[in-house]
Amino acid sequence: MPKSSFTVLAALTGLLLPAFASAKVPDPRFSTIDRIVFGSPSGSHAYRVVVRGVSNEPIMFRVVTLDFSGTSLRLYTTAEEGTTLNAANRTLSRFSAPDGSAVFHPRFGGACNQADVLVQAEGVVLGHVPARSTDIDAANGCVDIADFGRFAGAYLQAGHPELDFDGSGGMIDLGDFAIFGRDLESGAKGEYCP
Repeated sequence: MPKSSFTVLAALTGLLLPAFASAKVPDPRFSTIDRIVFGSPSGSHAYRVVVRGVSNEPIMFRVVTLDFSGTSLRLYTTAEEGTTLNAANRTLSRFSAPDGSAVFHPRFGGACNQADVLVQAEGVVLGHVPARSTDIDAANGCVDIADFGRFAGAYLQAGHPELDFDGSGGMIDLGDFAIFGRDLESGAKGEYCP
């Protein structure tokens, strides 16, 4: 290798190594995720992830991904501005903000009561969470009378976590109905990803 090429390579290495050494890696011990992903046809429910590093510092500009591939949930073909929808892989992704947060407003139908939605940042697993949508039956891209029938059948009963829209646990009650009713009244409609 000629001496001038070696000098240029050494100078570039000297510039790049500190950048790689100081690259912050997400740490699941300090990062936080909401415990349930809520969805709707309108994307009216927020899901928050805060990405933090090994020193508990917020990390910005990291790709945060919600991976629905291990579920039977049906993603809608549209996503909010700033969110990337990958229909083939069944994922939603956003960059974390300067405070480390990534706030999603997911659009999907159906429910999974097991923690089957994978939450990750830059490929680092932050956790697994359950998911539910006011489009309960995931049948026609909206919250309609069929969804209302399923909700009404479980009203004031326990043992229906897929209908616990306020995340309070226990009995399906007025708090859950207020959220469901708002989405029913909105009339929002969409199409599911293939």
